[in-house]
Amino acid sequence: MAEGEIIQTTASEQKPKLDKKVLLRFLVGIAAYFCLMFLINTVIFRFTTGRAADYISILMSNILFFCLVLIIKAEMSLTWSDMGLNQVNIAAGLIDVFKIWFLTWFINLLYIFLLFDSGITVPGNERLSKLLQNPSLVILFFNILLIAVIAPIVEETLFRGVLLGSLKTYCGPWTAIIVSAAIFSALHLELLGFVPRFVLGIGLGYLYIKHNSIFPSVAFHGFNNLLAVIVVTAAT
Repeated sequence: MAEGEIIQTTASEQKPKLDKKVLLRFLVGIAAYFCLMFLINTVIFRFTTGRAADYISILMSNILFFCLVLIIKAEMSLTWSDMGLNQVNIAAGLIDVFKIWFLTWFINLLYIFLLFDSGITVPGNERLSKLLQNPSLVILFFNILLIAVIAPIVEETLFRGVLLGSLKTYCGPWTAIIVSAAIFSALHLELLGFVPRFVLGIGLGYLYIKHNSIFPSVAFHGFNNLLAVIVVTAAT
């Protein structure tokens, strides 16, 4: 057998690292996450109140998500590159980030307009509003760090790097993007907020697939959350 044939045969026999076992671990991990967060929040809000309780709850949520990433990485012998932490052309990535951001926000504004036109008021995020109300400069810094930096990095590694990366192994890229976006939005547990987050998830997934990296989606997610922090802080 020729050397080229050996290389081709070996490559074809290699199984994708992001396979059904990774997807199964993701689903089991998410179920465990909700159980643990229920117990954690029960303890947190029993012994702590106000802004401190919300901070601890959000921080614990991100810690559990990151632990899930680490567990999947270790059990499946994945590299960070397998999970989407790959180099990307910065200029091209940023151009796409802002293009997709404008497109998703245009679609979501149309959705909100249609709801208002139908007499439906989109409820605000009371927890976020309380967290961002009248912050000092130190509190504002921690709000930005937690909401616009830590959360996007952790969530994009898990939902795009792990979930979308696994789905695209077994179905077309657009099917994988749509399914992962639906799961991402549904896990926020807000009915009227499902469509905006679903649209956001599609944009994030598109960036990941196009650039084979989570860095553009992290930038998109972080920029989107940063604007939310600024707008809500200014309005409270």
